[in-house]
Parts: sequence; C-alpha cells; structure tokens
Amino acid sequence: MDHSLKSERILTLRIDAKDLWKVLTESTYTKQYMLNCAVTSNWEAGDTIVWEGTYEGYEAFQKGKVIEIIPYEKIKYSTFDPNFGLEDIPKNYIHVSYLISSENDKTILKIINETFDGNYDRLHHINQGWEMVSDKIKKVVETL
Repeated sequence: MDHSLKSERILTLRIDAKDLWKVLTESTYTKQYMLNCAVTSNWEAGDTIVWEGTYEGYEAFQKGKVIEIIPYEKIKYSTFDPNFGLEDIPKNYIHVSYLISSENDKTILKIINETFDGNYDRLHHINQGWEMVSDKIKKVVETL
C-alpha cells in the first residue's frame, strides 16, 4: 500500500537560475535560511548530503542522498533527522525536490516535500518549517 504524502510550495524570485543554484547548494547561503545549517555534498546523484548546524540551542544533523540532479534545473535528495525519534529506515526519509524554471525576468522555484509513512501530522510539521525557510530564501535572494 502506498503511504506517500506530498506538499508543494512555489516561490517567484528575482534572481537568475545560476545564482539561485548557488543559494540552494552552497553552505554560505544555506546557513542563512536553513535554520543555521550548512549543507555538505558533492552534488552528484548517489552522493551523500549532510545538513549540520546549531539553531536555538538545538544541534541539528540530517543525512541523506542526492537522488537526481540537473544543474540549474532540478535537485532531488532524501533526508533523515535521527533526532526526530524515528527508525532509520527508507519509509522515514523525506524526499525534497527543487525545480527551477524561468518566466519572463523571474525564476520560479518549486519545492516539493514527499513523505512515505502516511503521517499527516509529520507532513504538517514539515510544511511549517518550510514556510519559515521559504521566507528566509526570499530574503537571501533579495540581498544578492
């Protein structure tokens, strides 16, 4: 039985795709919007991705794998937070996708979150976090 759940968020940004790519993949920028977490990855399919940082006294650490990558167009990765109290098994990982496209003089960023455990409360919690992160991405983009 399929227990997958999905949510989408769309941001319209005044930035070109190459600069947005830097914002999404370089730790200098991720620390500014991803709750003070620096991202580490070689950004190739199959490579490890790690998020680490401290936010309001909480030591954050998330791990996963890059699933798919098309430079300046798409990133899809898995992520798991071992501090969340869930077993480290595939159904407890989240898949996050960034889809980048252009429209006139703007860049559209679609953020998709997928969960596989059928837990609506968990997806709601994830969406709350991404609401805050999305606002911070907009602010980072405004400073470039």
